[in-house]
Amino acid sequence: MGDPSDKDYMLFINQMKKNIKLYLSHIFNDSDLFTFAYFMMNKDDGQPAFMISDYPAGWLNQYRNYGYQKIDPVMLIACRKFTPFSWKNNPNMPDQNFYKMSSDYALDNGYTFTLHDPDNNLATLTISQMKQNAVFYDIIEKEKDKFQMLLITTHEKVIRFFDARKEQGSESEEEPCRLSPREKEVLFWASVGKTYNEISTILSIREGTVKFHIRNIINKLGVANAKHAITRAMELKLLS
Repeated sequence: MGDPSDKDYMLFINQMKKNIKLYLSHIFNDSDLFTFAYFMMNKDDGQPAFMISDYPAGWLNQYRNYGYQKIDPVMLIACRKFTPFSWKNNPNMPDQNFYKMSSDYALDNGYTFTLHDPDNNLATLTISQMKQNAVFYDIIEKEKDKFQMLLITTHEKVIRFFDARKEQGSESEEEPCRLSPREKEVLFWASVGKTYNEISTILSIREGTVKFHIRNIINKLGVANAKHAITRAMELKLLS
């Protein structure tokens, strides 16, 4: 969903990771007690999940490269649930092979919060226990509302980020303004300082026709006047 070589994308990911980690550290009062993962995937297309996580890099790469979201018991359960659930002693998590793979990275004990949005995206926030501590599940149970709200606010920020990128992309892909050959001639002579009367003489057309072309150019370029039209046309390389 994102390009790791994209600086804006990576800046967003790293900032979100930092914010989530700080928030959870404040709740647990121990940043070494847990690790986390925010996942998002569309339930229709099944594309690789978008992730913000401090899981071990080896596991994240393996997860992405092999499309583990299609077999991950946590994601399969989350697709059918609207309420948070614990991995601990969960009868709906029978895939022992997958469990063994994740346990190699100490990711075999956690709690998952779910969200299903109007665009049929599934978003989850999973908090995994990194070291044995009796208070882990006590804190989870006590602060469930905070964790669910963290998932909601994180998901909203992610959606806004990608929506903004789509808008920027569509703007950059818009077809460049097209000026007719005559409009380019009129604008060229205007750009070198010729008056409307002089342009009409050079092009052997009436002065009223010159003004007509200038009005069309202004409308096409979405500017206020002829001077702005010349500046905008130069920016778009329409006069070269």
